Amino acid sequence: MSKRSERPWLNIFLGVLCLGAIVIAYTTVGQASQSAASSRRTTTVAKGVVQSTVSGSGSLKPAANVSVNFGTTGTLTGVFVSVGDHVKSGQLLAEINPSAALSSLHSAEITLSTDKAAYQDAVKGLTPAEQHQAEIGAEQSKASVSSAKQSLRQDQQTAKSDESSATASVAQAEVSLTSTEQSVAVEARTQQDAVNQAISQRGTDERTITELKTQVEEARSLLAAERSKSPPSEQKVSAAESKLASSESSLKSAESKLVQDANSILSAQNNQAAGAVKSQQSIDSARNSVANAKRTKSSTKLKDEQTTAQARTSLASQELSLQSTLAANEVKSAPPKTSTVVSAEGSVKSARMTVEKARQTLAATKLYAPAEGVVASVKNTVGESVSGTGAEASSTSSGSGATSATGSSASGGGTSGAGGSGASSGTGASGSSGGTSATGKGANSGASSGGSGTSTGSGASGTGSSGAGSGSSASETGGRTTTSAGGGGGGGVFQTIANTSPSTSGSYRNIATSSSGGASAGGAGSASGSTGTGASATSSESSSTSSSSFIELVDVQGYQVVVPLSESEIGNVHVGQIATVTVEALEGRKLAAQVASLAVLSTSSSGAVSYDVTFQLEQTVPGLKPGMSATAEVVVKQAEGINVPTSAITGGSVTVKRGGKQVSQAVTTGLAGNSSTIILSGLKAGETVLLPATSSTGTSGASLTSKLAGRGGGLGGLGGGGGFPGGGFGGGRAPGG
Repeated sequence: MSKRSERPWLNIFLGVLCLGAIVIAYTTVGQASQSAASSRRTTTVAKGVVQSTVSGSGSLKPAANVSVNFGTTGTLTGVFVSVGDHVKSGQLLAEINPSAALSSLHSAEITLSTDKAAYQDAVKGLTPAEQHQAEIGAEQSKASVSSAKQSLRQDQQTAKSDESSATASVAQAEVSLTSTEQSVAVEARTQQDAVNQAISQRGTDERTITELKTQVEEARSLLAAERSKSPPSEQKVSAAESKLASSESSLKSAESKLVQDANSILSAQNNQAAGAVKSQQSIDSARNSVANAKRTKSSTKLKDEQTTAQARTSLASQELSLQSTLAANEVKSAPPKTSTVVSAEGSVKSARMTVEKARQTLAATKLYAPAEGVVASVKNTVGESVSGTGAEASSTSSGSGATSATGSSASGGGTSGAGGSGASSGTGASGSSGGTSATGKGANSGASSGGSGTSTGSGASGTGSSGAGSGSSASETGGRTTTSAGGGGGGGVFQTIANTSPSTSGSYRNIATSSSGGASAGGAGSASGSTGTGASATSSESSSTSSSSFIELVDVQGYQVVVPLSESEIGNVHVGQIATVTVEALEGRKLAAQVASLAVLSTSSSGAVSYDVTFQLEQTVPGLKPGMSATAEVVVKQAEGINVPTSAITGGSVTVKRGGKQVSQAVTTGLAGNSSTIILSGLKAGETVLLPATSSTGTSGASLTSKLAGRGGGLGGLGGGGGFPGGGFGGGRAPGG
């Protein structure tokens, strides 16, 4: 019973304690809020530049990777670089045993000397008598051409004279027409004047009749008045009758003249009509004369043109006859046995190409760096056999340009067809049976581009000791010669020779190669077709490396980073914009860069669309490595003017300190940058603007509810651990306990 009676006092005590805590919390929160209000941060309005940027992250990639291989097969005798070495364009990297190539070159040079001697023996000229006869025929043909030219000039002169005469006749007829038209116009005006005069006279006479009729009426009225008098005056009546008679006589005379006027008008109009007909006949006659003169001019011109055309045709015929005569004389001047001469000439050409191929094969025993870079890998060691597979280059900044070249050869000395397009195309030509040199020749031409490299070349066939076809081609890429050659004899070896001479100029992006080769043995003289593949430059961000590459070079002179930007950001990014690339692995080092390219197609990840942007670094620093993480940032907009931190603007207004008071000022904003915004109107430089309060002022930014919750938690803890009866009750009820 005593414990039950004590519980009301305990409850009263706890209620008073809670009420006190609420009062204390309210007082504390109010004071803290006032303190926060009085200690808000401020900033001064100033003029400056506001920038808006976009950024993204990616990994560093070298500008280009180059796979370097020998263009011919052989035993490796020297490797002059190691992994990690920095090499320059044109630097010697390695070489293979040149003994076989030297032997082939020596044999080819001997064969060329022999074929040249055979060709000189086959060439013969005309006898003096035949030469004189040929010269006479040529002079006769030249005389015929001169005569035809003279006839053409005469016909052209006659045509000019006829045209001048016809033009004069037309002009004379046109003058006569003009004169006739003028005369007709004058006569027409004269006749019209006569008609007008007769009509005018009739009008005058009609007015006279009107006046006379008035006089007759007046005279009749006067006579009637005199007769009506009583007594009438005989004298006045007689005078009135006399006046009436005179007026009536004048009226009759005038009416008679009016009839004459009508006849005069009719006569004048008849004369006018007759004159118009006569005048039209005169004009028609003059016009016919003009038309006849023009027709005569046209027919004369047509006749003269036909005559001139016939003269030109005759001249062309005589010139063709002269060319035919001269060509016949040249044929006569050729060696007596054309087939022998042609065969000998073909042997010389084939031997020269074989020598050139042998020289190229010898040059291909040395491998040069096609571009500056760092050696990333070396596949073979000295003493091992290497096979020539050409060279490939890929650049992260160059466009696509993969090319290929194929060729096929025909048996029995036939020529091959050419194929392929792009960087290079090549053909191989067949050899003949028994190792003879009577082979066809193939040609190879092409061009490649990617960066600044271009390539052109031509190739032709050589001979094989066992009838195998062989071919070679050469191209130039960025100041560096690239050649290829086919193997001959005993089955042949597929060969592609790249970088046979050091590069002295140009920016390397593509290595164009072409190749040919053949393989056959036996007396049939057939040769298999050869195929060649030009080097490729892959599209943006691609990198092609070959697992069979003898040496792999990495271009570390230029780095790129590809970052994705959202569809809302990409619209403000353009090629050539200045950018900054931050490399986190180098303590956040910032490097200058620029936008190199923008992807046309988008990528999508989790519904978010983005476009890849390639940034080209314009400077390098020690320590940069491919694959390092980097962040690229590009300024897309900037403006200069009065600006404030963007956080100071709320609902189009800022809070300004003016006269010791805080005033809300509406502002007009311009460009909103990453942290600041341009103010177009509403503020002046030097004014103080308040910034929003932050959590750094302690509890001033907390709400009353959170403060009470915190204090309630403490109170609950006190109740729970203070040893009061029913301990823990307050802590359980406190919101923040």
